[in-house]
Amino acid sequence: MTYFRRVPIRFRIVLITAAVLATLFLFQAYMHHYVYKDLKEMGEFRWWREAPVPYLNFFFWALLCPLVYIIFQRWPFTAKPAWKVVLAHVGLGFLIATFHEAFTSSIYYGILQTRGEFDFTDPKYRDWAYHALLPAIFTRTMEYWVLMGVLVALDGARLRRAEHEQLLRMKNELQATQLNALKKQMQPHFLFNTLNTVSALMDEHIGDARKVLSRLGQLLRITLDQSRADKVALEQEIDYVRSYLDIESIRFRDRLHVRYDVPADLLKAQVPGLVLQPLVENAIKHGTDSAHERVEITVRAQRVDGRLALEVADNGKGCRDVHKAMSNGGIGLRNVRERLRLLYGDDGQLALASESGTGFSATVSLPIDFSINPNTA
Repeated sequence: MTYFRRVPIRFRIVLITAAVLATLFLFQAYMHHYVYKDLKEMGEFRWWREAPVPYLNFFFWALLCPLVYIIFQRWPFTAKPAWKVVLAHVGLGFLIATFHEAFTSSIYYGILQTRGEFDFTDPKYRDWAYHALLPAIFTRTMEYWVLMGVLVALDGARLRRAEHEQLLRMKNELQATQLNALKKQMQPHFLFNTLNTVSALMDEHIGDARKVLSRLGQLLRITLDQSRADKVALEQEIDYVRSYLDIESIRFRDRLHVRYDVPADLLKAQVPGLVLQPLVENAIKHGTDSAHERVEITVRAQRVDGRLALEVADNGKGCRDVHKAMSNGGIGLRNVRERLRLLYGDDGQLALASESGTGFSATVSLPIDFSINPNTA
């Protein structure tokens, strides 16, 4: 029923809490009787007479719990003017407490009358019941405020939890959007350069141009596969880079030499998809300062201080200021750094190094992760 869903927690938890509290109060009553029965000349503890009192009280409060929460939502304590809110709660609290006491007392007296221990037609019993009614209503009113305080605390916790979940959801959506934007930015950049290579080969080396187009087709297939996942196994990333460099080697002929130094035990490590290609592309760009120079590129993976280090190094002219190279460099390096930040936070790092005249190296440092990506399994 909709009514029983109007609480900040599941209603079955409300019922379980009522049962636990009633049992504890009943047990407390029994312990009190057990300790003071001789001192106060108390008779036998009768469970059927004592048990209805706490169970009627707490279970009826459980039934009234959604109503009390509705009152809180209708007149929250932050609403203005404050005197109207306080007046509403005082009046409604007294009415609910009166209704609670009158209803549960009627049931309880009915049970006692059925068992012959209470005669409501007797003026003596009836006067006693009426005399006890006002203090009991006062007690129920205090219980109303205790219940209201618990509901206010639970509602505050619910709101904080909802805000936290919404913040996490927005953060995840933002990161996913940024990652997708970066990927889409990288792939056209690569395609543009590769098609330029094909165009350059078409006139003089049409056979090589066909080979490049064939490799390009393979790369497009791999790219589409990897676009479904943020991370892939290192061996997939190496295959992708190898296909890319095969295309470049046709363009560079015998000038381009690539060395792979990737231990077998790291091939299954998870790395960001398409993370090496921009680094290799950058190495080719900065390693070809002379038309007659031999271009050497090293793709290396290794464990460094318990982390995975992916390095792409070339023997080009290098640069004097690597910080300037990062800030003013190509879109590829900036994209790699941004993707690392989104995927790993401070745990993902991109380091550049260049000793004057001895080449340029870009190293990605990641936590080692061998978990299987469900999107690529």
